[in-house]
Amino acid sequence: MVYILGAVIGYLFGCINIAFIVGKLKGVNIKKVGTNNAGASNVFISVGKIYGVIAAVGDILKSFFAALLVFAVFDQNYEAAVISGIMAVIGHIYPFWMKFNGGKGLASLMGLLLFLGFDYFAFFGIILIAITLITDYIALGTITVASLLPVYILIFGKDTKSMIFIFIALAAVIVYKHKDNILRLKNGTEIGFLRKNKYKK
Repeated sequence: MVYILGAVIGYLFGCINIAFIVGKLKGVNIKKVGTNNAGASNVFISVGKIYGVIAAVGDILKSFFAALLVFAVFDQNYEAAVISGIMAVIGHIYPFWMKFNGGKGLASLMGLLLFLGFDYFAFFGIILIAITLITDYIALGTITVASLLPVYILIFGKDTKSMIFIFIALAAVIVYKHKDNILRLKNGTEIGFLRKNKYKK
């Protein structure tokens, strides 16, 4: 029952779509501009850098606090807390009130990593920043981080190794959510994160 409650709490936290809220406050439907994605990276690209940072911080905090809340309420049950953080990422990607079509999970994933430990957050944050700066494609950085996370947990995740298959499933969901980005990357039409690139004709 604890795990179910943790999962529900995490999912509901995840359904709070900060990107959509920030976009509305600026008079923008984030689902109809840029990459049409209700996530912080699209806010950064389509609304403005400051607003993108606000959305990213909000999405990071919602999964972090979902896990932290479950950890505090349910007698420091670490596994239930991690499941809550994972479900916050799922809630961000598949929010019920947006017809299960939300963001792509990066910032919420970073919030989960922050709960797992600052070493997780820093390691994958460096990888994400490096790939994004080198290629100008945050989608490529996100796919890399999601794909490497189960490997990292298998090697270093003492407290999370028993949940390796859940993390593999989470990685698969995030990569699948980026299928359109993968196609645009292949076709050379992906939007550059720092606006170095436009849609190529």
